[in-house]
Amino acid sequence: MSSTKYISISSQKGGVGKTTINILAASAFHFLAKQRVAVIDCDYPQHSLNGLRKKELEKLQANPEKAAEFQALGRQAYPIVACQVKEALTVAKQLEGKYDLVFIDTPGTINVPGILELWKQLDYIFMPLEADILSVEATLPFAQALGKFSKGQPGSRLKQYYAFWNKHIKSEKQEFYTRTEEYFAEQDIPFLASRLEHSVNYKKEAMRSTMFPLSKEFLRLSISGLITEMSGIIFGTAPVKAADTVAVTEADATL
Repeated sequence: MSSTKYISISSQKGGVGKTTINILAASAFHFLAKQRVAVIDCDYPQHSLNGLRKKELEKLQANPEKAAEFQALGRQAYPIVACQVKEALTVAKQLEGKYDLVFIDTPGTINVPGILELWKQLDYIFMPLEADILSVEATLPFAQALGKFSKGQPGSRLKQYYAFWNKHIKSEKQEFYTRTEEYFAEQDIPFLASRLEHSVNYKKEAMRSTMFPLSKEFLRLSISGLITEMSGIIFGTAPVKAADTVAVTEADATL
């Protein structure tokens, strides 16, 4: 696997927004950056991403106006393939060369057969966490396991793993954020500069669509910064249209 980039937005702590961020990132790269995107959902048994796609398809079939709106996009939705972890590498090989970017949604535990080998075949892993000691304590051993069993190991293509803040609250004192980033740096665990802001908007159905691009009202939640930073890491550049980047940046500046 060489031309296709494989990444995962993963966490060992439930409730930190892993599924939502997977959708946001996949949709941004697919609709905004015009990358060829596919998603492998091996978060068995819940398969949340695949479940969301099925619900959206059912709604489109029941709503001709919504179906027409989707057709007007002129761009098909990215595929979502559901499987178990032990099957994920086989699925990934089948997607090689057909897509620029493949997101792999993994289970929230390392105690799954095949997960270590899967980690080794990813290019990058991004780990969301929130400003809570339980979230930090869950992320540290996860990152340490990646460093011990995957990155730099024989046959591994894993280049790096990054932590980043989700549900960031600007009005809070930033001491916890700063101290955590400093401690992670001491452990050789890099942090992204981007922080996704806390917002009730993430609970809205439109934020979790696997078939429609994000509307501009949602692009102001620091999402553009995260996607641009991820692009720079994954591709070495940010494959986002200049006009779209300006529009998103202006939306961010209105906060």
